[in-house]
Amino acid sequence: MKLYSANETAAIWGITVSLVRRYCREGKVINAVQTEQGWMIPEGTPKPGTDMIRETPQTKLVKKLLYQRERNQHFGLYEYMQVNLAYSSCRMASNRLTRDQVQEIYRTKRITPGFEPTKVDDVVEIMNHFIAMRYITDNITQPLTISMVKQIHYLLTYGTYADQNHKTGVGEFRMKPSTGRISFSPPLEIGKKLGNLIKDYERKDATLEQILDFHVYFERIHPFDDYNGRVGRILMMKECLRYGIDPFIIDDKRRGAYNRGIKQWDTNPEILTAAVLEAQKRFQGKMEVCRLMEYHRPPKD
Repeated sequence: MKLYSANETAAIWGITVSLVRRYCREGKVINAVQTEQGWMIPEGTPKPGTDMIRETPQTKLVKKLLYQRERNQHFGLYEYMQVNLAYSSCRMASNRLTRDQVQEIYRTKRITPGFEPTKVDDVVEIMNHFIAMRYITDNITQPLTISMVKQIHYLLTYGTYADQNHKTGVGEFRMKPSTGRISFSPPLEIGKKLGNLIKDYERKDATLEQILDFHVYFERIHPFDDYNGRVGRILMMKECLRYGIDPFIIDDKRRGAYNRGIKQWDTNPEILTAAVLEAQKRFQGKMEVCRLMEYHRPPKD
C-alpha cells in the first residue's frame, strides 16, 4: 500500500496542507498514520466529508473541556486544569495563594483570607491566568504565532502591579538586556529568534519531545521582562491539546526537576522528560476519575 505525505495529499484533494493535517488530527482521515516525517495517508483515501468523521480521544477531550467551560461545571476536567495550572504555574513565580483560595476565586470570584495578608497582585494574577487559559481553549487548533504569544502575555499581565508601574511591557517584547546570571537573547534579536523558533516548530505536527524542545528554547529567548515561564507553560498546555497529547501540570513536587531539566536539556533531556511524564500520569489519573464519576452518575429523577 502506497502512502502519501500531507503535502502530496493536499495536491490530490485540492486543499491546503494545514487542512489535511487538521483532518488527520481530528480523526477524519481513514487509516492516516503519524510518523516521524509527519502524517502519511494511504493511496486512494477519499477526501473527508460529513459522513466520514470519526471521533478520537483528543477531540473527545477537547469537546469535554469546552462543554464543561460553557456550562461552568465544577469538579470536572476543565476546572481541574484551570485551578491547578493557575496555582502551580503562578506559585513558581512566588504567588502565595493556596490551592483552596485559587479554587474559591475560580468558583465564586471571592477569596477567604488566610493566615497571612493577601496581596492584591496575587489575586489579579490568578484571575488573569483564568482568562489566558480561556483564550487558549478558544484557539486550541490554531498554529502558534508571535501575535498569539504576545496576546497571552498581555492577558496574564494586564492590571498587575508590574503593568501599572510600567515595570514590564504588557504584551510587548523585552527592551532591556538580561542582567542576571543567565544570559538570554539580546532585545534586538528576540523577534527574529522567536519567529524562527515558531517557524521551525510549525513545519510538522509536534510530538511531546518537540513541545518540550520548543518550551526550553522559548525560555532561553526569554522574550518578555516577566511572566515568561507562565506564558511558556500555557503554550505547552495548548499544544498538548492541539496534538492529542495527554496534558500535564508541573506541580511543586516536580518543580526542581523541571527547572534542572530546562538547564540541562541539551546534555540530559531525560530529566525534563521524566518530570513531564510523571506529571502526565497524574493528569491521566484525574481524567480516569472524571470518567468514572460520569459513568456512575445517578440518573436524574
